[in-house]
Amino acid sequence: MIISFSQVIKDTHTLANHIPKHKYDYVFGIPAGGLISAYIVSEKLGVEMLTVKQFRNGDFKKDANVLIVDDLIDGGGTIKKFNPNNEYDVAVIYRKQHSPKDLVLYVYKELPNEWLDFPHEKEETGIEEHIQRVLAFIGEDINREGLLGTPARVAKMYGELFQGYDKKNKPKITTFKNGVDGVIYNQMVLDDGDFYSHCEHHMVPFFGKYYFAYIPDKIILGLSKVARIVDYHAAKLQIQERLVKDIVDDLEIDVEVSLQ
Repeated sequence: MIISFSQVIKDTHTLANHIPKHKYDYVFGIPAGGLISAYIVSEKLGVEMLTVKQFRNGDFKKDANVLIVDDLIDGGGTIKKFNPNNEYDVAVIYRKQHSPKDLVLYVYKELPNEWLDFPHEKEETGIEEHIQRVLAFIGEDINREGLLGTPARVAKMYGELFQGYDKKNKPKITTFKNGVDGVIYNQMVLDDGDFYSHCEHHMVPFFGKYYFAYIPDKIILGLSKVARIVDYHAAKLQIQERLVKDIVDDLEIDVEVSLQ
């Protein structure tokens, strides 16, 4: 989902209207996404906006009420970094459905759990700058000739490896009514194949074989689609127990729909 500058500004004004005017002495914007919103909120409230240096050094009135502002709370890690003890109130424009609810006081809008592309982020997806930071963290020279195109390649690769997060990629299960044309199948149906996924704990690959078996009752499954369902759910950060559950749950839902 692409968020434009005009949308950020409009939504920030709406957010600011829900913040009490005389409650706070200062506003601090989490860089970089919260800076524009913090400026708008500080103007609306008529209070001073703190710099990062002032905020980190505590260079403001003692016992002052400070409002922290950011554009988005996702997993909550950034807000915890700037507000580890929940000392200050927090306002964000957007919160995702899976975001923690206890870290912010003011929220304008809740959005789906998908990637948001903000105007202050670089490149098309906003992810390439983060990959550059990972390369720098492990000790690489991000300006080395062999790495110049790596962030873009990795961003594209992630889109392919983790395409299971995009519900548009979910395959449709083909089902057939058992007993059509006088043919009834009541023997065990077997299928097996390979799967490739990534561990949710360390984001490293894991792979193996899957074995699928069932005895048809009223519905027969198209076996070629079972492999596609396995691939779809494997294309996420997974553990093998959840992978099995996700696959079985999907198959059960589709069979139940076919019976209706």
